[in-house]
Amino acid sequence: MGWIPEIVQKENTRLAWAKKIWTALQLAQERLKQAQIQLEQANQRASQITLQFEQSYQERSDLTEILQKQEAKLTLLQEQLQQSTQEMAQLRTELEGIKQERKQKHTIVPDFQLQKVSSSVKIQEFSFEVVTLNNRGQPINCSINKAQYFQEHLGDSVFLNMVYIPGGTFLMGSPEDELGRESNEAPQHPVALQPFYFSRFPITQAQWRIIAQLPQINRYLNPDPSNFKHPDTPVEKVCWYDAIEFCARLTQLTGHSYRLPSEAEWEFACRAGTTTPFHFGETITSNLANYDGSYIYGSGTEGPYRQQTTPVGCFQIANAFGLSDLHGNVWEWCADSWHENYQNAPSDGSIWQLDKSNNCRVLRGGAWYCLPTLCRSAQRHWDQADHAGSGTGFRVVCFAI
Repeated sequence: MGWIPEIVQKENTRLAWAKKIWTALQLAQERLKQAQIQLEQANQRASQITLQFEQSYQERSDLTEILQKQEAKLTLLQEQLQQSTQEMAQLRTELEGIKQERKQKHTIVPDFQLQKVSSSVKIQEFSFEVVTLNNRGQPINCSINKAQYFQEHLGDSVFLNMVYIPGGTFLMGSPEDELGRESNEAPQHPVALQPFYFSRFPITQAQWRIIAQLPQINRYLNPDPSNFKHPDTPVEKVCWYDAIEFCARLTQLTGHSYRLPSEAEWEFACRAGTTTPFHFGETITSNLANYDGSYIYGSGTEGPYRQQTTPVGCFQIANAFGLSDLHGNVWEWCADSWHENYQNAPSDGSIWQLDKSNNCRVLRGGAWYCLPTLCRSAQRHWDQADHAGSGTGFRVVCFAI
């Protein structure tokens, strides 16, 4: 029986080794499990990194595509700008050639007969270019005209030039076959007007600011209402009542009677003897007027769209009476109440009014943001008298000096 303890000892040894092996196996399994978790986490991070990389790559591809498109647009705009610059230079060259040719032929419009004026007013004379365009917007005639005017000194080296408009008779409204014609431009009817003086340009911000600082008569005037700031650009964002107040203060300052033009006076002055859609002729070009040149009228051509007002007289072109900026730049208030057509309209060019319940007033000439058809000589528009639009200005007329 002496062998039994030996066997027990051997079994105990084997059991101890088995426990150690089992413990080691459990530890190995735990480490394997942790390694598998770490591997899974690493795989997840790798997937996230791969996804982020793919997203970054797609974003980079999208940005590259956008950049390429923008570069293509920029190239196209540069080409259009270069083309417009070349067209403007060509137009100026053609105008200069016609001007020289006319000078050689001594083609000058005779002076207008002057009205009788008071001795305190000095009548002066100025020369200007008048351009006629064909139906493609190309100049076919250029003459050097002369007109008379007088100046009002408003203060601070700011003057208001009032141009003499001879009296006469014209056919107001548009013919039935005129492109862009609206029903409110009918019926065409003869109107006879007496001579008057009309401001050469729309009232500028410099002129407005001085008058707005004068003592109030009926209402307050904001000295700086305009959206586009420049002393030589037209004042804008003024309502009809503001324009009436301006005329009242100007009258008090100068001693001369000022008011807004009647609708007939405005169209007569704008046409200056023409019967075409524009005083330029059958069409218009934004190289000579400020409107949305990306649109055309008739067989004309596209041109620059400046998207803002321009300094008055910057195109150095006038109509036959010597007035500038009549087509585009800013809408211009007239004194008249709005009427849906010309039925029973005055035949003497006087202001056509309704009862006080009608708060709508006439606007003429179009603005910098308008299509060319809205800038025609016969085009009529209206707005509430107390509304100050972003492209609305005015001129003034004077009779008794």
